[in-house]
Amino acid sequence: MADLEYKKKQEALKKEALEKAKEMVNHPSHYQKDGKECIDVMEEEFGTAAVIDFCICNAFKYRFRAGHKVGNPAEQDEAKALWYEAKAEELKQKLQ
Repeated sequence: MADLEYKKKQEALKKEALEKAKEMVNHPSHYQKDGKECIDVMEEEFGTAAVIDFCICNAFKYRFRAGHKVGNPAEQDEAKALWYEAKAEELKQKLQ
């Protein structure tokens, strides 16, 4: 019985961490300026292909460090990696 309660608590904590991660993943305010997101300005400045490469590298970075950065749960880093992979795919579609 205690194992079941522990598992339920762990699942609840994981769900809570994922919700918090979404806030820090999708559109964090510290990556916005003058109504534009940094990644959009990067695309304007450096081009779509460069930002695709940036996204792929960032996804790798977040998976590499997942669970090792103090204050950042592994689930948040995984969510960020997935976000960057999705952004890379979105940008690849623009080049086709």
